[in-house]
Order: sequence, then C-alpha cells, then structure tokens
Amino acid sequence: MTGLICCTLKCNMACQYCYEGNGRNLCAPNLAEINQKFEDAIPLFIDLIDQLYAHNQNTTTKVIWHGGEPMLIRPQLMEQVMLDQLQKGHDIRWEMQSNGTLVTDEHIRVFQKYKVSVGVSIDGLKKHHDKYRVFKNGNPTYDVIMKNTQRLRNSGISCGTLLTITDENVNDLPEIYQELCKKNLNFSFNALFPSKADDDDVTLNDNNYARKICELFDTWIQDEKNGIGIHPFERIMQGLINADHGDPGCHWRPDCSKSFVAIDCNGDLYPCEHWVGYSDYCFGNIREGLENALVKNQYFDHRTEELQKSDCKNCPVWAMCYGGCPWSAMTGTGNVNRKDPSICIARQVMVKHIYQYMCDNILKETQANS
Repeated sequence: MTGLICCTLKCNMACQYCYEGNGRNLCAPNLAEINQKFEDAIPLFIDLIDQLYAHNQNTTTKVIWHGGEPMLIRPQLMEQVMLDQLQKGHDIRWEMQSNGTLVTDEHIRVFQKYKVSVGVSIDGLKKHHDKYRVFKNGNPTYDVIMKNTQRLRNSGISCGTLLTITDENVNDLPEIYQELCKKNLNFSFNALFPSKADDDDVTLNDNNYARKICELFDTWIQDEKNGIGIHPFERIMQGLINADHGDPGCHWRPDCSKSFVAIDCNGDLYPCEHWVGYSDYCFGNIREGLENALVKNQYFDHRTEELQKSDCKNCPVWAMCYGGCPWSAMTGTGNVNRKDPSICIARQVMVKHIYQYMCDNILKETQANS
C-alpha cells in the first residue's frame, strides 16, 4: 500500500482546469498558516507511515508528498518526517508530485539526502503550457519549471514529468516528445476529457486522442537513440507480457482503493488524493488506527461486480483497465460504480495497437531466426 501525504490543498499557481479549484482562486496562499498547519500535523504523518510500514509487513513502502503544491511547505518540516523514518530504519521510497516552480537549494539538499524522486507537471510546449499553467498573477511558468527540472537533474535527483494532454496540444505530440528527449525527461501522461475540466475548449475528442497516442507509440518504440521512458506504454507492454506487471500505477488496478491511502493535515484518511476534502469519502482518521480505518474503506468494493454487468464484461482490454478511475467515473457520470467515460475508447485502441505491434515484432524475430 502506498501513502499519499496531502501537505496542503493550496497552490501558488492558477491552472485553468485544476481539480482542486486553484484555477479559480487567485489569492496568494498564506505560507505561515499553511506551514503551521503542516507542522502541527507532523505527528499524524509519522503515525501513518509507521502503521503503513507495519501494514506492508516491514517491506519497502512508497510515500508520495502531494498537494495542492507540496513545495509550499518548508523542506525542513518535511525533513522531520523523513528523518524520523530513517532513524527507525524504515525502508521508505519517497516521491513528490509538484508544479516545479518553487525549487530552492534547501529542497535540493533534502531531496538528495532522502533520495526523493520528483514528478513535475507540464502541458507540453511553451506555447501550450503558458496558456493554461500560470502563476496567480497571470505570469507564465514554463521557463521557471524547465530551469528547475534541470537543476534537479544536475543535482542527481530523479526527475520526470507528467504531461497533461489537451485538445490544445494533442496534435503537437511529436514535437513535445522531441523536446522532452532533448531534456532527457521520462514522462507519463494524463488526458483531459470533459469529465475532468470546466472548459470544453481544451478537452479532448476520444478518437483523435487515440489516433495521436498510437502515433506517439510508433515514434517512441522505433526511436532507439533517445531512450526516454513513457510510463503508460511501458506498463501496457509489461502487462501484455506478464499479468503481474510490478507497480501498475493507480489507473491500471482493479483495487486502487486498497492500494493507496491519503492523509490530510487533520489526520483524515481517503482512498487517494483526488478524494481529499470530500467528507463522504473519508473512511476514518489515523488517530483511530490505520487497520481499524481500512476496514471501513468499502466505497469501491462492489465496483468490479457492477462493471461486469455492463459492456465492460466482454471488453478485450478489461485486464488493462478495470473500468478506469473511480474518481473520474464519479465526476463524469455521478456514479462511482460506472466506468470512467473519459478513457474507454482510447484505452481499447491503445492496448490493441501495442498488442499488434508486439505480435508483429515477435513474428519478425521468429522468421529471422528460422
């Protein structure tokens, strides 16, 4: 089980389609208030990680710093949590998901010491990114983020990117790929469909997205010299080879709510970071004990059963999808037990395309060796 520490829901940016609503909040975050709230919650975060490590039977445990924007928190405060785990001898794999605009020398020192991997969100090329991902005052962020990703990498810190694919940038994926190759940045991607945004101008068309993603796969798989990773493609290929494909990530599990637990500064527990603040999906508080709380985490227990009554039942890529993200299903349909409407067509096309490539490649190798 992976732990997600939601340091704050506040952010220093105003992205147009932010699911936390920060795009509509143009007030600068109160740093003193945010950091005091985090500092008060440090014993709760430590308690969660201790219990999570025990729940995982004292094996390597992944903990992700999340937000809002986690770098609004002073790195010295985060270090108190990480140092505690180091002194206890707990094997923790630390990660952070950030907008990448607030990196300081002190962040770098802490990330180096505790081997924190950082994922940075971008929207493709500068012309796309600076249109939708801006500071509260409307100033662009792309150049700041690219400078900081380079600083992180030059400091020996593992740094990848999370690309949001929109209708604005989907046709420029080949150019975006080449740009990330130049910077040697591995990436994953999320697609922005109508269920995930208020602005239909940037949301995707299923069929065009599916076609462009398949074209991106063809470019990537034939590009031997660059060697950057594109995580969704890698996960699909691993899954087609071996059903037990390591850490599949949240979008590729039948039981995501049993694989993740998110905590906020009140100690309240949720299925993942998307649900933080939704009181109907808070299944307990760390003060009552993690195991006692997990028993009450039954929100998605019947989801697979319900989806198997729908057209998902005979879907050829069911084992690579499981109906998609419950949060996206809720925001898109109002019912967590329905499939995620945003990925259905694209996921089928993408998996089938990659499967066909693998079959053709195996056939070529067989013929070459015969």
